[in-house]
Amino acid sequence: MLMVDFVVTPAGALGLVALSMAGYYTRRRYIDGCRVQVVAADAKTSAVVRQTADEGLVTLHDVLYSECPSLTDPRQAFMVPTPYLATGLLQTIYATMRVRLCDRTSNIAYERNQFVMRDAATVSLDWYPSIAGDGPIALLLSGVGGSSQEHHIRAVAKSLVTKFGTGSFRVVVVNHRGTARTPITSPRPYDSGFTDDLRTIVAHVRAANPSSKLVGIGFSMGANVLTKYIGEEGVACPLSCAVAVCCPFDIKVSSDAINQSNLLNNYVFQPVVMRTLMRAIKRAEHITADPAWALDMDRINGAKRLCEIEEELMVKISGYKDLAEYYERSGCVAHVDSITIPFLAINSLDDRITPPLGIPVAKFAVNPSIALALVPHGGHLGFLTGFFPRIWFIQPIEQFVESIIIR
Repeated sequence: MLMVDFVVTPAGALGLVALSMAGYYTRRRYIDGCRVQVVAADAKTSAVVRQTADEGLVTLHDVLYSECPSLTDPRQAFMVPTPYLATGLLQTIYATMRVRLCDRTSNIAYERNQFVMRDAATVSLDWYPSIAGDGPIALLLSGVGGSSQEHHIRAVAKSLVTKFGTGSFRVVVVNHRGTARTPITSPRPYDSGFTDDLRTIVAHVRAANPSSKLVGIGFSMGANVLTKYIGEEGVACPLSCAVAVCCPFDIKVSSDAINQSNLLNNYVFQPVVMRTLMRAIKRAEHITADPAWALDMDRINGAKRLCEIEEELMVKISGYKDLAEYYERSGCVAHVDSITIPFLAINSLDDRITPPLGIPVAKFAVNPSIALALVPHGGHLGFLTGFFPRIWFIQPIEQFVESIIIR
């Protein structure tokens, strides 16, 4: 057997030490670059969220900096992406491709009931673990083309119920009309700024559960609808708190981004969304549209981009002058100032679907009831961390909700 002796000289040892130190500091710098940035009103102006005999007055600032370590603790407030999903593009593609994944974190079964709106539209409510129960209720809203079956929706639902108790916490996913295999019974579709259904459902859930605290959690377009609704309701909002993940805020900015011609839009986002919308349009063929809308069905059926559907369908049905007015009126950005309940927005700086350009960062520094958490690398509804990807935003959602309605 050939034996080889390796002799480490002092110079070689010094080189190994230098290489190790360089690797350590490079890794440290990368992790530091993944730190969560929180934007909120200062301690003096922050809104009071609860008051107890032991604690006295507890503000939103107190909650963020004492009870949400995943957002503010210098040792924990990082969203370090999965090593092989280190960019927003990769995070978004991976999250989109596994949207139907059912694993141990998301293997749940819903109990469904359906609710008929004033215009005869049908909305499916998917409850977990069951419709009956006591304690707080979280209402979840998906993005455009999404439903209760999306992986991140099921994962959040299971995590909340597991953490806060199967018998004392419920989740209901408010599926947009016509989605989640729900019968289409009205010609009026949902859109980015349509809050009527959510308003009706919240009132229904509140009436059926008068003693339960209600929480709103929205994702992407669902986050926009939720945020807009909360702002429209103002001080009368029946929700105890809310979380918006990847909220577009400014629909025009988001629309410009998703209608650009690039790899993500051309081969991932637009095809997925358009397939879902075109299936819904096909399923609605038995419904007679209002002749006053003057819809061009040939253009709708031949649409290749989401903006074409919005211009021909949403603009005309809602009575807007043009696409620009639809975007302006549908975005929640104008309603952020009117939010009065504890509200947390979580966004990624490398999100190509809801770019940071549309986030009204300055408003979060002024309104005492709201907070914004920004991560450098999360993509759109990705936020995947760990070698075996897990969803990072579940933890801050749990901590925030627990601080407001459980403690």
